[in-house]
Parts: sequence; C-alpha cells; structure tokens
Amino acid sequence: MNRVNWNVVAIVAGFGLLLAGGPWFIQQMRSLPNAQHLSARSGQRILALELIGLTGTSDARRVQLQLAATPGVSACEVRFAQKRAYVVFDAALPDSLLVNAVHSVDSRLLARVVQQ
Repeated sequence: MNRVNWNVVAIVAGFGLLLAGGPWFIQQMRSLPNAQHLSARSGQRILALELIGLTGTSDARRVQLQLAATPGVSACEVRFAQKRAYVVFDAALPDSLLVNAVHSVDSRLLARVVQQ
C-alpha cells in the first residue's frame, strides 16, 4: 500500500472511532459538575471508610441507607467488593459520627477511616 492509501485508512478509522466513541464522550462531558455544583460543595469533605465485618450485599445496602440518613451527609456510596464506603458530608461533622453510624447498623460491623 502506498502512503495515500494509508492516509485514507487512517482517516476512515479516525472517523469510525469518533462515531463509535462520540456519544459516550459527550455523555461523560455532560456528567461533569458545573461551577455552581462545585461551589455548593466547598464546605464539604469526602471520606473513605474501610468496612470491617461486611459479609454480604444486604449489609452493604443497610450501611449505605444508614449513612445516607445521617444528618449532614449529602451523598454516600458503599462498594461491597472493595469493602469501602465513600461519603460526602458537611466539613463540620466529626468522622466518628460516620463510624458510629456504621456500627449502629450491626454490632459486628466496624468502620475505619482510610487515610488518603
């Protein structure tokens, strides 16, 4: 193949990638927080908790519901496979409040703050 043919192949492949990945890329760009959302969270912290004693997805769901119901928590995600909880909360709240919220779900569950 000569250079012109390789250029045509590269251009066609590039357009194919744009067509295939374009909608995904646009969706990802739209999901980014705007400046107002970011400034609204300026008084918040994100904390990762290691969940000790987590035995099933039902435990993970109960922990997530308990953390989400804690006053001052604006978002929470529990990942069973990682045995971790990621919590967005008001900066004024102590970490111990979240640790106690996990323990209140079941006495065998413990939470430890993960240093990041």
